Amino acid sequence: MSNNNKNMGINKSKYKNAILYFIKYCNNKYLGATKLNKLLYYLDFINYRDRGNSVTGDFYIHNHYGPTPNEINSVMSEMVESGEIEVKKDPFEDSYSTSFASKKGPDESVFSDEEKDLLKSICGEFVDWSTDKIVEQTHLESPWFYSKPFEKVDYKYSSDIEFFND
Repeated sequence: MSNNNKNMGINKSKYKNAILYFIKYCNNKYLGATKLNKLLYYLDFINYRDRGNSVTGDFYIHNHYGPTPNEINSVMSEMVESGEIEVKKDPFEDSYSTSFASKKGPDESVFSDEEKDLLKSICGEFVDWSTDKIVEQTHLESPWFYSKPFEKVDYKYSSDIEFFND
């Protein structure tokens, strides 16, 4: 598991701006909490595959609906408290659906050119994917497949992700 420790802590600036980016450019009827988690997963794991480090600095936990960023709730809570985003929860079937609104656009200057390209590619690919479809996709990939429930998802399996592989 030593590969998971290669990242040196959370990059809050990139984390928050990635969330703001996804809310601005991928925000349609399909963007709820689960899908946002998957977009962040692809951002971090594909960047790790191609450049050896994650963008947000977070690690991911193997949850029922696929890899989930460990710090997502605290980062989003901070963003709600500071007025950067609004999170709405609406009743849906026997649970609720989550939707997001941002109060400001992302500061893209915090990202490298490669990270900006990756953010754009992720939104281009996944914007119209349903939550079920993106969850299903993550379940087919090695990072989730080779991790155990509620344990860390190892970045070393990121080479199995085929999106945007040149």
